[in-house]
Amino acid sequence: MARPAPASTRAATIISFLTAHPLQGFTISELARHLGMNIASAHATLAVLSDCGFVLRDPVHRTYVLGPALAATGFAALERHPSIGAAIAQAEVLAAELECEVGVTAVAGRDVVILAQRGPEPAASGIGYPGDRSPLLAPMGAPFLAWADDEAVSAWLERGAVGPPLDALYRRILAQVRDHGFSVATSAIAAPAVIEAMSRVRAEPTDDGAEQNLREVLRATDEMLVLFDGLPGSDEIVFKAIAAPIFDPSARALLTLSVTGSGEPVRVDRVLALGRRLVQAAGIATRQSRGRVPRRDAHRAASEPADAIGG
Repeated sequence: MARPAPASTRAATIISFLTAHPLQGFTISELARHLGMNIASAHATLAVLSDCGFVLRDPVHRTYVLGPALAATGFAALERHPSIGAAIAQAEVLAAELECEVGVTAVAGRDVVILAQRGPEPAASGIGYPGDRSPLLAPMGAPFLAWADDEAVSAWLERGAVGPPLDALYRRILAQVRDHGFSVATSAIAAPAVIEAMSRVRAEPTDDGAEQNLREVLRATDEMLVLFDGLPGSDEIVFKAIAAPIFDPSARALLTLSVTGSGEPVRVDRVLALGRRLVQAAGIATRQSRGRVPRRDAHRAASEPADAIGG
């Protein structure tokens, strides 16, 4: 694997950081501090980005924000990936039907990024905001990993630094996601300690210590993903989000649709019904964008050696 060039890494990091903070401007000193750069490197990178119109400098406050030229990049990406428009359309339908917040997320390298939100803002804290990023580490981003090969799943678990008991649990949950077509995150994933750790990652996205702190908090937080085995339909749970994947033409989970919970207890059979409705909407978006849902045995075929599959 080619090593990334420092200059290109700095440029991508600045754009990602400004995208995650669209209503704020940052001086060179603030960007350098948040992103772990020296002033000279940040200045040189911002000069190139400014020349391209990708960032804009306020001459009075000397702060930088996203530039208008990136709008053209966004429009081009929407044209190249029709699944995004199809997903947003389904989010609007679901938000009106269910009267709740519905989000669209995508994998962005080693992160998950929120692309859009529709519907009313929830009473409790929501799933984030467009441009917000979360590290793709266990248990976060489970719908994107459920159909992935074992190498990708192992990397996801290793990045989360989970021990054998959680490794086994999360693999069972990924199997459940494949069976049901959706994942369910509990309110524990938005516990105060998790929110605080995520806030640090947002503020210092290049700081390894911030991600390490998040890993430790996630490992210490119980039952962030629901395992339905043995749960009666009459039981009640408080869910944070239900998420279902939208697949691209190569049957890869490219996006997810997610419904944000109300913060109130909901019967398990109602949660399952919401999940099925979400899968239906995600399936519509997949078909409209010429995507392809994986075969039920596709994950087994991708994860096992050829001789093992053949018997």
